[in-house]
Amino acid sequence: MKIYLISFCLVWALFSCQKEVIRQNDFTSNLTDSSGKFNSTGQNLLLQGNFENAQHSTSGVVKVYEDKDKKRTLILENFITDAGPDLRIYLAEDKSVTNFIQLTDKVQNGNISLEIPSNADLHKQNHVLIWCRKYSVLFGFAQLK
Repeated sequence: MKIYLISFCLVWALFSCQKEVIRQNDFTSNLTDSSGKFNSTGQNLLLQGNFENAQHSTSGVVKVYEDKDKKRTLILENFITDAGPDLRIYLAEDKSVTNFIQLTDKVQNGNISLEIPSNADLHKQNHVLIWCRKYSVLFGFAQLK
């Protein structure tokens, strides 16, 4: 009986650790002009950064645009990360999730556009984090400069 219980636990652990596949988002971002400062809708490029790996493979480019009404948008281009059980995208002061704002609880690979709340202070909250809330794990990050 003991051998069956151990075998069951090993098989269960093996299958529970399989990687999920994150769906590809079909959003197509607006291309920047030749100067790289404005996209096709006339929004001004404020900040940008590149994703880096933390505990999981994460890649892509992140940009912050502002329109004439001071509405800010976070754009993730060619974004790829591993799947996780409870992934979120945060703006935070650092990689330790200090003073963060959650932008979304739906993380997909591909090109993503997210509205930045007006109370976000991008001078302080200049890290974009891919965070697994369930296990408190940083998948990847980008620093906005």
